[in-house]
Amino acid sequence: MTKTKAQPSIFDSPPALGPEHFNVLLYGPPGTGKTTAAATAPGPIVWINLEGTGAMAYARRVAAERGTELLEMQIRADEDPRERLRQAVAYAQGNDVGTVVIDTIGKVRQQIAFAIGGDNPSMPEWGQVAKAMRDLVRTLRDLHVNVVLIAHESFIEDGEALVVQPEIGGKTTADVMAEVDVVGYTGVVEDEGERIFMARLVDGNGRRAKDRSGALGTHRQLDLSEWLDTFKEALKTDLSDIPFLDNDTDREE
Repeated sequence: MTKTKAQPSIFDSPPALGPEHFNVLLYGPPGTGKTTAAATAPGPIVWINLEGTGAMAYARRVAAERGTELLEMQIRADEDPRERLRQAVAYAQGNDVGTVVIDTIGKVRQQIAFAIGGDNPSMPEWGQVAKAMRDLVRTLRDLHVNVVLIAHESFIEDGEALVVQPEIGGKTTADVMAEVDVVGYTGVVEDEGERIFMARLVDGNGRRAKDRSGALGTHRQLDLSEWLDTFKEALKTDLSDIPFLDNDTDREE
């Protein structure tokens, strides 16, 4: 049997401690804690706000109570967001940033579509929109910071069933859901007179959801810093019993 030297230099080994960050998509009805939850992510937070100043009032309070620095970038409703988004990404790449939030990702698509094609984009122009969104989401995915995308909910018919999914638009909806690590559908439960913001993290009742770690459960209270700790612990990598990852160890074929 021939022994060969492993060639790990041409491959990417898993990080020894597993992932350090995650990408989350939160969607649901108004008033179910999406924006507030984003403010519980690790800071400093670069917050790209397309929802207007008032939408962030409680999120600012939550961030302040936690001692989290919140760096807000407001994008006007009539503005092409692409240059501001490039600036935010560049800042996150060059500075100590814990999380990038986009509120909402559907508004980003709408405003890019208007900038490219006005009120009635052509099919080729919608193709340009799809590419711009795909490039944005993949850039965010690879930033090495936490990313939180916020979306409203939308309803589509799938045969006789009604499906609830993020309101992003077109094929971009499926693209975004495929790229992120966690998709949570937000809601509120009452417990002894207290309103508790929760997220559903598995598909069910027509609602789209997912959790790549498999550790967050079917439902979880909205605290993204706590989610991240659980996510990281579940995916921690133990390489101690894989000898061929050592350059000096022979491997049998």
